[in-house]
Amino acid sequence: MYGFRDCSVSSLFNNSFNEANDLDYPRQVPCDVYIVGSVNGLICLVSWEKELFLWNPSIRKYKKLPNSKTKTTLGYCIEQSYGFGYDEFHDDYIVVVIFSMDDFSLPIEVKKYSLKSDSWSIVDNCPSMVPLPEFGRFVNGKLHWITISGPKLCMKRSILSIDLADGKWGEMELPCYWKGGRGVVLSLGVLGSKLSVLCDCDKTYMLDVWLMKEYGVKESWTKMFTIKMPDDQLVYGYLGQIRFHLASRSEILVVFGSSFMIYNLKGDPLRSSKVISSNNWDREEIYIESLVCPFSTVGTEDATKMGLKSLGCETMK
Repeated sequence: MYGFRDCSVSSLFNNSFNEANDLDYPRQVPCDVYIVGSVNGLICLVSWEKELFLWNPSIRKYKKLPNSKTKTTLGYCIEQSYGFGYDEFHDDYIVVVIFSMDDFSLPIEVKKYSLKSDSWSIVDNCPSMVPLPEFGRFVNGKLHWITISGPKLCMKRSILSIDLADGKWGEMELPCYWKGGRGVVLSLGVLGSKLSVLCDCDKTYMLDVWLMKEYGVKESWTKMFTIKMPDDQLVYGYLGQIRFHLASRSEILVVFGSSFMIYNLKGDPLRSSKVISSNNWDREEIYIESLVCPFSTVGTEDATKMGLKSLGCETMK
């Protein structure tokens, strides 16, 4: 079974031990959940049974979302890619689900949930691109996924986006991350308020972090830094779970699995930050403490920020 704990992000940057605190997890919410994302203190969860929930641990309120009622195709397994974000124009929280075939053929259907209307709607005109098994990243009012398209032998990878305000789709190219024709994109992320990509070009413990400095401009992709992971860290066990948090102009918090590392942009080696009671953390998300209610139609007007926290979902033994 699973449980949730959190700790203050600011405390991770000193050299003392930090206590991870148990959260009052709703009993009505399944224990086997994944963290889709967090916006303004609201955390979106999805269970193994594909049930969706919005939860604010700061005020101990949650909401189970209505079923999307998507029909399955006989004989095929349907893969579902999720994303969670905020539509500032309509002051609304949005969940997007892309339903696709497990053989990476074309997307079947895309649906969007609106908290304000408490209902699902179909999103049309999705490009012929299938997201990789990773949750969408919310930047600049849009959700983003790394996708593949084209014939199996020459599949193209790019970034698919959807604007949560008008439902328009977009496509962006990934940075030129390969060296000598080799390269692997590990995950899409957010660094500060900008889109980032984590790459491994030589299949080593050297990981490159690229940042899109000007949104939507391919030429603005910049390799910000290269991190040499400690030899004792099984990086490839956490491909989709490596997270970065920009704490200042000189330091970045790197989180993967149960490990919290501080990286200095000046090139100093990684140093660890110990979090007590976090040894079994499988998934992690940065969230802001707020008063936003998952039942409210109000977005950020009542979102009094009280601090930045790191939320961990762990296996309870």
